[in-house]
Amino acid sequence: MGAPTQMVDACYAVGSDLRWRRYGAELDIDHLKWTLSLHETGAVQLGVNSRRPRRRVRGEADGVRELGMQRYTVALHIELTLAEATVVIADIVQTELAGYPPWVQWPIEEKRLLLPVVVEGEAVWRDPRTGESVAPIGGLTA
Repeated sequence: MGAPTQMVDACYAVGSDLRWRRYGAELDIDHLKWTLSLHETGAVQLGVNSRRPRRRVRGEADGVRELGMQRYTVALHIELTLAEATVVIADIVQTELAGYPPWVQWPIEEKRLLLPVVVEGEAVWRDPRTGESVAPIGGLTA
C-alpha cells in the first residue's frame, strides 16, 4: 500500500524472472512476500521472504533454498526510474542468492551469471562474455 508504482513493477519483473535460468539449490518462489518500506529521506528498504511452511524429514533440510532478506540500501531510492529500480532490485536479489548457502546462481547463460544493466532506458539481462542483451528484466524465459 502506497509504494511507488515503479518499485512495485520492478519487484514484479524480478520476481517473474526468478522462475527461469537458475542453477544450484531449488528455490521456493511460489510463496515469496515482497515488502517495500519508504523512509523520509526517500530511501527504500526491500524485504523478500519465503512464507512456505518448512517440510523436513527426520530433521533433515528438504534442499529448498528459502529467501529471507531485508536490505536497506542508499542505491534504492524513491526517485529512481523503473529501469533503474529494476536493475538495483535484480542486483540485490542476485547477490543474496549467490552469497549464502545453499547457493543459487541466477540468472545464468551457459555457466555465466547474467548482469542486470540499463541499456537505452530499459532494464535488461546482459551476458558479460558477449556483451549482448539476453532479455529484458521481467521477460526472461528458459
